[in-house]
Amino acid sequence: MDYNGLDLNLLVPLRALLIERHVTRAAEKLGISQPAMSASLARLRELFSDKLLVRGPNGLTLTPRAEEMLPQLDHLMAVIERLTAVPSHFDPATSRRTFTLIGTDFVESKVLPLLMAELQNSAPMIRVVFKDPDPKHVETMLANAVLDLAIGYLPEAPDTLIRIPLFVEPFVCIARSDHPVLRNGLTIERYVETAHVQALMRDGSMYTDAIDTALAAQGLARRIALWQPSFLAIPPVVASTDLISTVPESVARVAAVWSPISVHALPLELPAVTLAAYWHPRSRDDTEHQWLRGTIRKLLARAH
Repeated sequence: MDYNGLDLNLLVPLRALLIERHVTRAAEKLGISQPAMSASLARLRELFSDKLLVRGPNGLTLTPRAEEMLPQLDHLMAVIERLTAVPSHFDPATSRRTFTLIGTDFVESKVLPLLMAELQNSAPMIRVVFKDPDPKHVETMLANAVLDLAIGYLPEAPDTLIRIPLFVEPFVCIARSDHPVLRNGLTIERYVETAHVQALMRDGSMYTDAIDTALAAQGLARRIALWQPSFLAIPPVVASTDLISTVPESVARVAAVWSPISVHALPLELPAVTLAAYWHPRSRDDTEHQWLRGTIRKLLARAH
């Protein structure tokens, strides 16, 4: 069969080069020398009659041909992995797999107590690594197996990712219990006139955009006095100041137990925030991955 001169062994360095966009890092990732990787790049350029990687203002960048090839290459490599994988029976009780998850701290607080209690009983050797959210790089991390599962509210997640909804999380406003402005309740005027604390995830404004869009539709805007990356750190700040904040209801419900805060219904309508699990098609048929996402879905459904 004629593959137009393609040596299938070149697919691995090709994918590494297109992902890393750096010859030395691609070589280190595959455990080969930099000259060997440079030689592979030269052969690939000749084979495809395209530079693939060219100099840009911030280092190497992909040509349009390479940009088009990368998702096709990801799919092809996933198919090859499935074709060559040796089927094995998965037993959670004996598995020593490590799963890496990503999500906000409030997602972490909802998922990990349930998941770790389940693992303690049914899969005691499985390890979990939970990382801070990184919305702009989540697709790449999932595609490269740096990450197994992303859990959260990602309205701009690429269509290439597979997702299942897990739960709907309402948002509420919290303030210190003796707030001088809110003694008679929270109106839209008081909401915009009072300074806010806002959680802002790294490289992602998904939790703040809906609020500001809803306010802008009414010709309103709020003033944010503090931006910070943690939902769970907001209640102590609110309890000690006149700042208010819009947070997930589950955060407010727990915080109200140990902080002198009051919880108010929002004086504006926000779209429902559906939190979901996201994964890459490369993990679709992984039996251990199927078990993990099925377990998390079952646990959260039972909790809600």
